[in-house]
Amino acid sequence: MSTDFIFVGAGPSGLTGAICAARQGRRCLVIEKKPSLALHPRGETLRFRPILDEILGDGVLDSLSLSRTTLIEYFAPVPDKASRISFNMHSANIAFHWNGFMQAFQKQVDSLNIDLMMNTEVIDTVKDGDRVAGVVFRDADGKETSITADVVFASDGHNSIIGRKAGVDYQSMTNPIIKGLYHQATFDTPGYKFFIIPAGSLDFAPAFPPAIAFLFPRDNRNCEAGVCVMAGSARKLGYAIPSPEALLRVWELLAEQYPVFSDILKDATPEVVEPTLIPATAPLKDFIPQAGVVLLGDTASFIEISGFCGLVSSMECAKYWVNMIIEAQKRSEKPEDIWHEQTMRKMNEAFRMAPVYRYIKTNADRYMAMFETLFVEMRTSEEIIKNWEIVREALDVY
Repeated sequence: MSTDFIFVGAGPSGLTGAICAARQGRRCLVIEKKPSLALHPRGETLRFRPILDEILGDGVLDSLSLSRTTLIEYFAPVPDKASRISFNMHSANIAFHWNGFMQAFQKQVDSLNIDLMMNTEVIDTVKDGDRVAGVVFRDADGKETSITADVVFASDGHNSIIGRKAGVDYQSMTNPIIKGLYHQATFDTPGYKFFIIPAGSLDFAPAFPPAIAFLFPRDNRNCEAGVCVMAGSARKLGYAIPSPEALLRVWELLAEQYPVFSDILKDATPEVVEPTLIPATAPLKDFIPQAGVVLLGDTASFIEISGFCGLVSSMECAKYWVNMIIEAQKRSEKPEDIWHEQTMRKMNEAFRMAPVYRYIKTNADRYMAMFETLFVEMRTSEEIIKNWEIVREALDVY
C-alpha cells in the first residue's frame, strides 16, 4: 500500500493538513485511533483567524458559536485580598460546539475523498535507510498493515508515537491539566477567569505545585473549567508533578473550597472532567526531527500558551508545512529528494521566520518569563499580592 501523504492523528492539525494537500491533488490518508471525530464532549474556545473560513467554509464558525467575550480576568492567590485584574482583548474569545466543529472538518474530508481510518492506531514507522517512508498501523480487528508515503505528518498530539520515535522528549514539554465541562455555574461577568495558585499555597494540598486554575463561561450557565500545573516552575522549585489521580483529588477540593472559584461552581454539575497533558513550552526549533517526518501542532508544542490552546495555531502550522513540502517537491526530481539535509534545514529556517511561528514563539517567551517571575521569583502568595500592580503591568499584553 502507498499514498502521497500520511497524517497520524485526526485533530484540527492533521485534518487541516490533509484538506490543504488534497485540494492540491495529493492522495492523503489520515489515521486516528479514536472511533469517531466528534464522539467526546469538549469545552473549547478560540479566537477567530481567516484560516477557519478557508478550511471549514465561510461563516461555519459563526454558526457554531455559543458566546463571545473580550474580557480577561486574573485573580490573586488570595482572591479577596487583592482586586481582580481585568483587560479587554482586541479580538474575542469564542466558545463553540466541539462536535459541530469536527463535523465541519468531516464534511470537507468527505468532499475531497480523503481516506480516513478511524479506530486505527499507528504502532511503528517504516524506514528506508535513515528516512521514515511510512507507518505500520493496527486496525480495530487487530490486523497490522504497512503503508508507505512521501511524507509522514505527525499530528497525534503531546505524546506522539512518531515524535517519540524521532527522539522528541515530550515529558519535559508537557503540563498536567484537568479540563472539565460544567453546567449551572454562577458567574458575575462573562470574562475568562484565571486564578494564580503559588506552590504550597493550598491548605488542603500543601505539597501541590504552582498552577493556574481557569473558568471560561460558555452559553447560558455552562462553562469550561480546570487547572493546569506549571511543570517547569514546579521542577525548578523541587515540587513533584502530581499523578492524574492526585490532580483529580486536588481539583475536587479546589472546586469545593477555593475562594471565588468555588462560589462559581457550587451549584454546577460536571458533564465531563478528565486529566490530560498539554504542551506548554516554546515551540520546537526543528519541525523535521527525522527525514520523512514533519511535526504539526501540539506534536511540536505549537500552541498559544496565553490560553493553553492550540486549535487555530495548529491549523496554520499544518497549512504552512503542507504548502512548503509541496513546493519543495515541485522543485525536486523525485519526492524523496526533499529530505536532503540542506533542504530540510532551509525549510525549518523558513518556518521559523514565518509570521505564524514568530507570533507563537513571542507569545511563549513572554508568558514563560511571566510564569518564572510569578511562581519562581515572587513564589509566595504574600509576595505576589504585595507586587500585584507589577503583575498587572506584566499581564497587560492585550
